[in-house]
Amino acid sequence: MMAIVGTGNASAAGAPVLYCDRPATAKNADVYEAACAEVAKEVRLKYPQLKLGKGAAADKPVGNVIRLDILKVDKHAIAGRLAWSGKKSSAGGYVLGPVITTTISDAQLNERSLREFARGLVMASKIQFP
Repeated sequence: MMAIVGTGNASAAGAPVLYCDRPATAKNADVYEAACAEVAKEVRLKYPQLKLGKGAAADKPVGNVIRLDILKVDKHAIAGRLAWSGKKSSAGGYVLGPVITTTISDAQLNERSLREFARGLVMASKIQFP
């Protein structure tokens, strides 16, 4: 499952556009969508002009792109990482951030735990665009 923060019409100004794209068969779609929303809020703290759109991940990104890779999601745990590529990245590849995992053993994931997950992803990744 992936979400994309990429460039659209705002790319000339350097403002990324957030794309959340999950497989149609994804289980726990509500948790996935809430995680995407929380990541958008956290990215917006650094890039206030963040735009929202729809789309899928590009193998070779163009412009400032941040991709959210959800590696595991269920009602009690979520794990993922951010991958990013700037306009001047070599070979059109992504820089991979660390995997962040949030697990609650005695309750379901909630808004607070997803907010902490998103904050951890953004802080640990230290995304920089030239």
